[in-house]
Amino acid sequence: MPGKVKRRMTQEATATKGSRPGTRQKAWQLNADPRVFGTIAEIGAGQEVARRFFRAGKASATVAKTVSAYDMQMSDAMYGVEQSGRYVTRSRLENILDTEYTDIVRRVAHSRSEDSTFFAFGDTVAAKTFRSDRDCHGWMGVRFQHQPRTEPSQILLHVRMLDRTNRDQQESLGILGVNLISGAFTHWSEPDVLLDGLADDLDWGRIEVDFIHFEGTAFAEVDNRLLNLRLVTSSLSPVVMFSPEGEAVMPADLLFRRHVLVLRGTFRPFTAVQADMIRCGMETFSQELATSPKNVVCFCEMNVARHLSQGIDETYDLEDRVVSIAARGHHVMVTSHLRYFRLSEYFTRHDKRSIGLILSVDNVLDILDDRYYDGMQGGILEAMGKLFTSDTRLLVYPNLLPGKAEIVTAANLEVPEHQRYLYKHLMHNGRILDLKPDEAALVPFDPRGDATSE
Repeated sequence: MPGKVKRRMTQEATATKGSRPGTRQKAWQLNADPRVFGTIAEIGAGQEVARRFFRAGKASATVAKTVSAYDMQMSDAMYGVEQSGRYVTRSRLENILDTEYTDIVRRVAHSRSEDSTFFAFGDTVAAKTFRSDRDCHGWMGVRFQHQPRTEPSQILLHVRMLDRTNRDQQESLGILGVNLISGAFTHWSEPDVLLDGLADDLDWGRIEVDFIHFEGTAFAEVDNRLLNLRLVTSSLSPVVMFSPEGEAVMPADLLFRRHVLVLRGTFRPFTAVQADMIRCGMETFSQELATSPKNVVCFCEMNVARHLSQGIDETYDLEDRVVSIAARGHHVMVTSHLRYFRLSEYFTRHDKRSIGLILSVDNVLDILDDRYYDGMQGGILEAMGKLFTSDTRLLVYPNLLPGKAEIVTAANLEVPEHQRYLYKHLMHNGRILDLKPDEAALVPFDPRGDATSE
């Protein structure tokens, strides 16, 4: 048997020489390292991470224990009662990591060699079921020693599973978990490389990682804001969000039971016109919905789709703009959704909420431009159907034409002749609303100078 295992290792090393190792090899490499020893605790989608270590061979050298506390009472007895009553939460994951890491160190540290490095991996997920069309998501993390006898560090992430079957979701979680544990031990000093490796062996569109957090002695110099931006620029997620404090936040926490208002721009810099667009948009939108502004979350959104298609990495520039916008008290989104209807689909994927898109009147013409929808079988009609299937409204900010006294509004905008009936239909049904700022405060501006249609 040892000879067979050795031959398999040699074959895998040869196959992956000069390239990123596959998930199976990553599991084998950890199993072959006598210093790495830990616990794997999985709740909600089988024991796929542990299974991959077992299938790689020699797992007894790495995996001290596996556990799946599926029963709620058993889970509460092991990890404590969640005050929220929910089990797929960050707090539940942190309780799992606290319990399992403390337990393994207490039980075996005295009998292991002094160069041992211990870890606890955990996940708690809501995977696909036959009876529910719920959002399939989960929390995953690892607490580990990056060097012997050091204080532990940890990585936490939130993942959305996009596969259509429970079995496929289990498989993708298993791959992601191995990638996370391997990355923690092999690339802790290169967190950007660690992050990029999370999707190894996963086809695009199977998972989204929309939040990640590094902490501990191994990551003393890590910028979590920068790494969350990298989730979008490396295509691990189409959306990341930041609070007015400039901290990365989990989207579901911001969106829970709230309507959404979005202003798209480059924000180079953040202008007085944009501030007024947000003020007017919030006032009009909350009145239209007959709700308090407290029930509406407003985002300044920066879209990077075109830069990604051109291979341009603007992560550091994005971070500067996130900090600048947040300093003015606004929430920030960074997305790779180029077309507006993709934003509408994102926000209404599983929750019914109203959406307001704040636009300059000039940008309305971009949305009505047929060329904007090249490649779509149904063209602009398909796009309009997707944009307005949900409760979406365009909130249109007027423009004072340079050198003229004329104010262009949604009501008097000249649209292409072949789009006039569509435009009238949207206006008549309240899907396009005029914002009404103080005319004395209007100044001529070129919205394309800020690329708000990007």
